[in-house]
Amino acid sequence: MKIYQKALIVASIAMLVGGCKEDDAPVAATSKADVKKYVSIGNSLTAGYQSGGLYKSAQQNGYPNLIAKQLVSASATIGTFEIPYWDDPGSYGTDVTKASRLVLRSLTGPDIRTEGVAPGVASNFNLPRAYDNLGIPGSVIYDFLDESEFLAKSASRKNPFFAHVLRQASYGASVKKQAKALNPDLVTFWLGNNDVLGFATSGGTDTNKFDGKTTPTPAAMFTPMYNAALDSLRAALPNAKLVVANIPDVKAVPYFTTVGPKVGASLAAKGGISLYYQKHGEAGPGSGSSKLSGAAGDPYITLPGSTIATLFLGDTTGAYYSSTGVTPGAGIIINQPFGVHPYNPFPDKYVLDSAETATATASVLAFNTTIAAAATKNNAGLVDINTFFNGVKANGITVGGTKYTADFITGQLFSLDGVHPSSKGQGIIANEFIKVMNKKFGFTIAEVNITTLPGIDVTPLAKYIGDSKTIAGKSLDSWTPFLNLWK
Repeated sequence: MKIYQKALIVASIAMLVGGCKEDDAPVAATSKADVKKYVSIGNSLTAGYQSGGLYKSAQQNGYPNLIAKQLVSASATIGTFEIPYWDDPGSYGTDVTKASRLVLRSLTGPDIRTEGVAPGVASNFNLPRAYDNLGIPGSVIYDFLDESEFLAKSASRKNPFFAHVLRQASYGASVKKQAKALNPDLVTFWLGNNDVLGFATSGGTDTNKFDGKTTPTPAAMFTPMYNAALDSLRAALPNAKLVVANIPDVKAVPYFTTVGPKVGASLAAKGGISLYYQKHGEAGPGSGSSKLSGAAGDPYITLPGSTIATLFLGDTTGAYYSSTGVTPGAGIIINQPFGVHPYNPFPDKYVLDSAETATATASVLAFNTTIAAAATKNNAGLVDINTFFNGVKANGITVGGTKYTADFITGQLFSLDGVHPSSKGQGIIANEFIKVMNKKFGFTIAEVNITTLPGIDVTPLAKYIGDSKTIAGKSLDSWTPFLNLWK
C-alpha cells in the first residue's frame, strides 16, 4: 500500500445501514494448532501499518501478531513472535525529521493531521536473527523474488522499510531467504496489493516499475512473478502449511468512497454545477465532468482530494497552484473557477476516473485469478479478502454486538489514512485467516475477541481541547464507538 498519506483530510461522516451477522462466539482453543514457527510475509497490511505510519502500538495489533497470540493460546510452541518495531510515534514520512502518523485533532471536520513531532526509533533493530513478521510497507510481488541488496533498495526507492525489516543480512538479503532461514511450519503470504493500489491511490498517475507506464503491474508480468514466488516458497518449505490472501477491490476502502458524496452535495448546493476534472494522462484542460450525484461512471475523489476541494473549489486566484507549488499545465487558465471549469480542472492525481477504475478492477480480477490458481497448485489455504470486504462495504458486519462498516472513521474498520485497517479491522482480518487455518489444517484456534482491541486513537485530541482525561464528557478509557462523540 502507499507508504505516505497527505497531512490534512477533511471528510464527510456517514453510516451504512443493514448488516451481516458474524458468529460472536469464538471457537474453543485446543492444542490442535501444532505449530513451532510462524512467519508472515506481506506489505504494509502485514506490517501493521496504520494511519499513515508504522508504530509499535499498532504493530502489536497487526493481524500476524494477533494470529500468533491465538496460536500460543492454542498451545502452539512458536515462542516470541518477533516484529521489527518502530517505537511510537512511529516512522517518518517524506520529511525524515517528522513522524508521518496521522492523528485526530478535532471533531470539527474532522481535522486529521500529523503532529509534527520527531519520529520514533527502531527498538527491536538489534534482534540477532530474522524477524518473524516480514511485512515490508511499499513492497510489490517483485520484491519477494528480488535478491538485490536491501540497503540500496531502501535508498533508491526512498523507502526505509526494506533496510528496517531485512537488516539481518546474515539471514539473506531478501524476504524469501530470511523466511527460509527461519524454517517455519506455518506461513501467511499476502502480497500483490501494491501492484494495483499504488496506481489507484495516485489517481492513476503513478508509473509501475516494469514498463514505466501509468498502469498497475501488467497481468502478464504479475502472473509469472506470483507463481514463481509461491512455487519457490513451497520448494523452500515443502512441509510448511501455507495460507495466502487475495486482493480487495480498491473501491471497498474509504480512501475512495468518502469524498465524492461530500463534493457532490457541495456542487448541488451551488446550483447543480459540475466538477470538471482531468482524465487519465491529462495535464492541461480537463475533459471529464460530473455532478458526483451517484450516477454510473462517476469518478472517485481520493481522501487527499478532500483538502483540495475544501480549500480551492471555485477559487479564481490560482491559489491551488501557488499553495502547492504545482506548475499549471499547458492550456490551464488559473483565473477560471478551480475545479468547476474545464480550463482549470480538478487535478488528475486526486481523481480515479471511470477508465482508471475499470483498469484497477480488471487488474484485481486478473491478479486474484492467478492467486487462486497458485494457492491450489501449492496446497495453500486461500483467504478471500476480496469477497469479504465487498460484503462489508455493502452491508457492514456485526461482531460481539457491535456493527462495523467501511465508512471512514465511524465504521471503525479503517485507520485515519482510509486504506489501512484499524486495530479492530486487523482483528477481523486475523479471524478470516484463522477460519481458513482451522478448516484447511484441522486446527481449532480461538478467534480474536474484537471487543478487546482499541478503536481509533483519540488521545492526541485531548490535548487540543485542553482536557487530558475526557473528550466530549466521556472518559478516554470508556470511549468506544466514534459515533457517540457526534451525539
